[in-house]
Amino acid sequence: MLRIWRTFVIGLALTLGVALAAREAAAHPHVWIDLRTTVVMDDQGRVTAIGQEWLFDPIYSAYVTGGLDPASDKARKALDDLLGESMSNLREYDYFMRVRADGGRLALEDARDTSAAMRGDRMLYRFTVPLSDPVDPRSRDLDIAVFDPTYYIEMLHLEGDVIAFQGANQTGCGARIIEPAPDMNAIALAQSLDRNAAADDTLGAQFAETVIIACK
Repeated sequence: MLRIWRTFVIGLALTLGVALAAREAAAHPHVWIDLRTTVVMDDQGRVTAIGQEWLFDPIYSAYVTGGLDPASDKARKALDDLLGESMSNLREYDYFMRVRADGGRLALEDARDTSAAMRGDRMLYRFTVPLSDPVDPRSRDLDIAVFDPTYYIEMLHLEGDVIAFQGANQTGCGARIIEPAPDMNAIALAQSLDRNAAADDTLGAQFAETVIIACK
């Protein structure tokens, strides 16, 4: 579930807004997120949006919720406030999503259908990010990657996960996840960073999975 390279996860907390204090508590601060991805399609068979589920690790979840009873009104408000802050901050970084068609990066719109909840002892975000322009995956090569550019946060799909499709016309569509293969320089850099060091903002891309979308 929470897997490879955990000892290498370091850098700057760019966006979640509440992890900054945790940076002072440990030499190698880190957060882990298990991903689920849904490809949203229209009735013409074009990809119009990418849905995300982010399931945060129990330690980070406990930190940000402060041990509140998940069923309490106070916890509900805290989660809603945190979600709003996170979505606002993440917008600047395309919600940590890189969506490409034929190798060119696509523009994304503001997230919609956002929600936050507790799943057991883990915090769960759900949101959908529309593409500015729909893409036909039958005529263009489409791929998706979700990652924190600084690699402060490790973001990986659940092992053995299957990418979901949603929409009226998804016949013949499928996806596969290509595992990351960071080079030794990237691994060495990640290992060498301490809490006072700033990671290169391209480091995370080398540790990111790539989701390849294909339709016949």
